[in-house]
Amino acid sequence: MSKTTPSIYYAGAAGLALALASLANPAMAQDAAAPAAVPATPATDTPAADAGSEIVVTGSRIDRTDLAASSPVSVISADTLKTVNTVTVEQILAVNPQFAAGLNGASNNPGDGSATLDLRGLGSKRTLVLVNGKRLPVYDATGSVDVNQIPTALIKNVQVLTGGASAVYGSDAISGVVNFVLDDKFTGLKFDGGAQVTGYGDGAQYDASLVGGFNIGDRGHLVLSANYSKREGVKYSARSFSNKTLCSDDLSETCGSSNTSPTAFDIPGASRQQVTASGGLTSDVAGYNYNPVNYAQTPFERWGGMALWNYDVSDHVELYGWGSYQHIKTVQTLAPTATAGYSFNIYSDNPYLSDAERTAFFDTTANPDLQINSDGSSTIGIRRRITETEGRVEQHTTTTWQALMGLRGDFFDTGFKFDTSVQYAQVHKHTLLENDLSYTKLTNAIDAVSDGNGGVQCRSASARAAGCVPIDVFSVNGITSDALSYVLENATQDDRTTQFVAEGNLSGDLKFLQSPFAAAPAALAVGATYRRETADTRVSDNYASGDLIYYGQGFNIPNKSYNVKEAYAEFKMPLVQDKPGIQALDIEAGYRYADYSIAGGVSAYKFGGDYAPVEGLRFRANFQRSVRAPNLYELYLPTTSGTGNLQTDPCAGANVAASIQTLCIAQGATQSELNKGSIPQPTAGQVNAYYGGNVDLKPEKSNTITVGMVVEPRRVPGLSLTLDYYDIKIANAITYTSATTVVSKCFASGDVNNAYCQMIHRSSIDGSLSGDTSVGVETLYDNVAVIRTRGLDFGLNFRRGRQSAFHYGFNFAGTYVIKNYSVIDGETYECAGKFGAQCDTPTPKWKHVASLNIGWKNLDLTTRWRLIGAVKEDEYTDIEKSHIPAYNYFDETANIRVNDKYTFSLGMLNVFNTKPPIVGDTSGATSVAGSTFATVYDVMGRTFFARVSANF
Repeated sequence: MSKTTPSIYYAGAAGLALALASLANPAMAQDAAAPAAVPATPATDTPAADAGSEIVVTGSRIDRTDLAASSPVSVISADTLKTVNTVTVEQILAVNPQFAAGLNGASNNPGDGSATLDLRGLGSKRTLVLVNGKRLPVYDATGSVDVNQIPTALIKNVQVLTGGASAVYGSDAISGVVNFVLDDKFTGLKFDGGAQVTGYGDGAQYDASLVGGFNIGDRGHLVLSANYSKREGVKYSARSFSNKTLCSDDLSETCGSSNTSPTAFDIPGASRQQVTASGGLTSDVAGYNYNPVNYAQTPFERWGGMALWNYDVSDHVELYGWGSYQHIKTVQTLAPTATAGYSFNIYSDNPYLSDAERTAFFDTTANPDLQINSDGSSTIGIRRRITETEGRVEQHTTTTWQALMGLRGDFFDTGFKFDTSVQYAQVHKHTLLENDLSYTKLTNAIDAVSDGNGGVQCRSASARAAGCVPIDVFSVNGITSDALSYVLENATQDDRTTQFVAEGNLSGDLKFLQSPFAAAPAALAVGATYRRETADTRVSDNYASGDLIYYGQGFNIPNKSYNVKEAYAEFKMPLVQDKPGIQALDIEAGYRYADYSIAGGVSAYKFGGDYAPVEGLRFRANFQRSVRAPNLYELYLPTTSGTGNLQTDPCAGANVAASIQTLCIAQGATQSELNKGSIPQPTAGQVNAYYGGNVDLKPEKSNTITVGMVVEPRRVPGLSLTLDYYDIKIANAITYTSATTVVSKCFASGDVNNAYCQMIHRSSIDGSLSGDTSVGVETLYDNVAVIRTRGLDFGLNFRRGRQSAFHYGFNFAGTYVIKNYSVIDGETYECAGKFGAQCDTPTPKWKHVASLNIGWKNLDLTTRWRLIGAVKEDEYTDIEKSHIPAYNYFDETANIRVNDKYTFSLGMLNVFNTKPPIVGDTSGATSVAGSTFATVYDVMGRTFFARVSANF
């Protein structure tokens, strides 16, 4: 692994800053209306609006700019997205220290082709995503938004409110809100395009957009945009540090998958045996290296367009709306399918058997633990990787369209403003799953007999009539294409979701209610919302049957829906303004009642305030009660098979204690297997698991407290400092008990009748937790957890100079996580600063991004420093790389503006080509891929990019 000391980084960054600029924006000059100078500018008050445009404020329905928000909001400008060559929006947001790694372009396995946002590491389903303050549709029944549907062409800024916001926006805003504000007033014609490639010559990305805006007479305006993006795939085979499957225990290369080639056999009463070239068997099983075929960067292609319009139907009422369409295709490639230790009945007359195999499978004198059936067959677990297929391929094609129409304006002569709208969205995601084995067909093909003419055929006449071709898994010979054509199948899954929202809002000043110590009255917003969400998941029959070995069992969730009726009110009032010792003292409160068709009535509320003793110093505090209703996946998921995390099986290996053996036997292991120590450890840190929904789920409830301060000293113009404390606690959290937790609690109890022990089912072949669909660990969704995270956010923004001369700026945003834990059935799992089988993805206690900008007239040079803090293994993980040190990445960008029309950008990401930490592939953490955490650390390496923007 390549690391560079901080002092070298600082020196290198300073030098590079004079030649190239990082991924932040040019500094805002004092004599020009340039955008903010940094990737994420902490907003001390509501973000400023462009002249003539609607004010969009995240976190409040009241748009009075004199009433500062008591909830912290940060703002990322459109120029920042372009300067860092952002093709998909999660690229820039993932750098923000308030976000944890969601699904992204490195999410191959696990992954589903989507890109999600995860504020505070509480899960993407607890992060509400908006466009211009309106909800975006979810992409399937799981309740998460695929932000791939958001092109960057029209983004004016991105506003991030961290902390609960259900009183304002309703369900799902547990960890906060991400609001993409679009430029619906753009006038002119603008082209923007960029390309990038890694220093290895791969991983190319391209994007282009065209935006046009023009007036419709003297009352209307129309903005049209079109976009295209493409990302080329890169496999782990292209990176020397990730192209081998490594044991996490010692980082050796001996921990490839037991589903290997040539075939390995699970023989009852014996250790696992692998076929040799001479036809014999050996207990020295060579595992399969599955890393090279997997994508480190998944292929991605997107095209679409959007139209935004507004029209003044009178001097006081505006008709507005938008329509959008996006077509997205992503591809994932996983390791080739395998027989996965499934059990097969083998007959001694199979002509493919060697003498050594016949003895091992049928000689009960040598091995009395063999499972010989009444028909003379022997039940054997078979592990053969079908390398002839070169991998399983998943193709995800998603089409999303959304339409909105609304009216807003003055509410008669009351001084109030109204905003009513109706929106409808539909998402269709078609998934094609290629190259998996049919267990039924494979059973027929393995059961071979002589055809009487010196050849071999399938035993079953009906199978032969259906095209069965015998398969030889008992030697090192390859499988013929004809045989593969019979046993391989493709499957499909179609997810359709719809969203309908009708809402109305009324806001304005309560002129009759004014503090005697304030110059402005109180303000009120009231409104009502009706929302209906539907989800329909349909899978092909072969997928639903569970007959596909590696894709497992798909599920149908047919025509499920829910609706919610909501009413809310929000109140703000200045108590004191412009008095000695009290520059401003404001209070706010809000309440929302929601009636869910699936969960009944729930309430969300907030109260808070801010206090400015003098100009340039403000304190703010806020309490929020937020809610999240269970999504349709959590409610209606049928019990289906999958995989779960488990690094160590207490029943595996030699010298298992007698008290442990009792539990193992009750779960399906045999005494002989335990005596011989032949039960294998989990393959790649994973075991079979079963997941299911629960129609009795209750809504989650969270309490969020934020307390902070903003410093903008008058004597230091251009300087802004922020400090905020956050504390989010979720009660009745909906989760499933992990396989690691189930196994741990079972064996800690020592009781075979313990509920957790009843959830564990072992293979009758080798006593392991992998094999066919009868084997594994059960788990269901339930309101069984308490989740809490608390920490500190730091922000600094400083910019000086004139755009027409020398200018400079510095920005810093950092987050320190004090606690991030869950409590499940009385057991506390702390994940702040940890990673592993329980915590999964690294959750550093400290993370920051800093940018330094130096400019002269039309040239801007900027350096960005990204730091991901150190983490250590959690208590359920015991690996060689038990500690991952802090990782530093530096990025450089140069922006050149040529007159008012053209801007050129050249940049470099990960300047020092820092390699990711290598933890191996058997730590038990689900998100490990390529022996590292690819969604957190940079696998692609040093990357070069260029962009051009043209305005006409």
